[in-house]
Amino acid sequence: MKLLIKNSTVFMLAVIAIAACAFAVFDFDDAERRYCEAGVYDLLNDNLIDMYESEIAGERIVSDKSASQLKRTADRLGISAEKLKAIMLLQDLAGKTGRNASLSELAQMGDLKLLGYFKQCAKEYLATLPEERRAELEQKFKSAIK
Repeated sequence: MKLLIKNSTVFMLAVIAIAACAFAVFDFDDAERRYCEAGVYDLLNDNLIDMYESEIAGERIVSDKSASQLKRTADRLGISAEKLKAIMLLQDLAGKTGRNASLSELAQMGDLKLLGYFKQCAKEYLATLPEERRAELEQKFKSAIK
């Protein structure tokens, strides 16, 4: 049961990374990739961002940025604003595990590499939490996804 809860919580946190990376396993042309990317990033909704910021980050990371701030930064990095939101959260999670990654480093990573990096960071972060807290996070993230 303990392993199931831990893996379920990793799964719930991985939804954020999956939203950023799932389309990468297919070989789309540029137009298809942009369409799919936009649809997949829509999974990273305001509820998930708010949940991450309140339950894990303890501060506003994405939600305090204006749309124009996000667009300028995303344009500078050569990515969509939605992908920027995902890597901003990933950068924070990585920092909580003692890993330092810049937004430009994360933006340059392939999507599958980002997903793997997120999974590593999530597992390491969750390993630092008591079982009760992992179960609580799992429940809260499940509610935010619905």
